[in-house]
Amino acid sequence: MCGIQFILANTYDEASKEEAYVEFEEGMHSYLLTKEKDSTNDFGLLLNLDMYGETILYKDEIHEMIGICEGIIDIYSKEDKEQDIRRFARDLKSLCMEALQRKKHVFAIGD
Repeated sequence: MCGIQFILANTYDEASKEEAYVEFEEGMHSYLLTKEKDSTNDFGLLLNLDMYGETILYKDEIHEMIGICEGIIDIYSKEDKEQDIRRFARDLKSLCMEALQRKKHVFAIGD
């Protein structure tokens, strides 16, 4: 399945060996893009990640991503699909908080 894997690491080598990750599925990405198209919410950091490339989130971006996750958790609660989105946001927020605590980066690696 296509999507982005968020991985806790400090180097590409470390990221490539890490087995634990949070998956941002392509269908979830498409759903959020459609829902947020005309919204005033600023989920750009998450929604503009390259689904086929690699991005490293450093401390400031990790803080921003935590805020995005909190926004998603607050907003998406109605439909069944949104339960998966909230679960993803909770998992990503947890990964980001762990990254800050352990002084690591978050690698966003597309399929």
